[in-house]
Amino acid sequence: MNTSVKIITLGTSHGDPTYERFNTSTLIEIPGYGGILIDAGTPVLGLMIRHGFPVEQLKTVFLTHMHQDHFGGLPDIVKFWVKRLRDKNLQIFLPEAAAMETIFAFTELAHRPVDRSCFTVHEITRGELVLDGKVRCEAFPTDHFSNEKRSYPSWAFKFETSGKKLLFTGDLSADFHDFPVGNPVDMAFCELTHYNLDRALPVLKGEKFGRLVFTHIGNQWHGAEAEAEFRKKAAELPYPAVIAHDGDQFEL
Repeated sequence: MNTSVKIITLGTSHGDPTYERFNTSTLIEIPGYGGILIDAGTPVLGLMIRHGFPVEQLKTVFLTHMHQDHFGGLPDIVKFWVKRLRDKNLQIFLPEAAAMETIFAFTELAHRPVDRSCFTVHEITRGELVLDGKVRCEAFPTDHFSNEKRSYPSWAFKFETSGKKLLFTGDLSADFHDFPVGNPVDMAFCELTHYNLDRALPVLKGEKFGRLVFTHIGNQWHGAEAEAEFRKKAAELPYPAVIAHDGDQFEL
């Protein structure tokens, strides 16, 4: 039996899809638990199916913030659930729980009633979030909406399962002040769009990561030349760091 935790960067784009990247979504497959989805950019349902992940094994969805490139694929998951998986419950953690009614309404616009009992919706709060004994999750507030001079909740998450620790930053502020420092993990996933990497490197050098994976990739890092420049900068870090692509798989 495979006991490794597998992480798939299903979609790795910034706010818009590109010719080589879909909107952001990352799947964690945990033996004995099932799947955890971090963000649900389109076309997340199709990407899970294409990668051979049994959708009925999806247990929990986390949205880091309410931007469309992070929640746009959630209505597809809801539709699939009420159509095919009505006997299962899906947990959904949102920065703004009231937003779920809009997602349900989108599904019902297609004349497909939604049985709310199929879903358990939680509003994210600082600190530990209740999952079950196999997985621990801690939420850290970030300040992503300050980039728009607005104030809405956004979150980073740390997961621990089978002795393995994972960090997901979500989208961050332009000055990187909200990076969740001081969280040693086996693998960290950090966005690479909203800040200057040169400014972030001194912060990242102080972190204790087994490996750092950059996702939610901005246009400035697309293409072979840009990735070569990234590798030069990332070589300053005291641990391996890579740019993720759609469909990349990592194991712990």
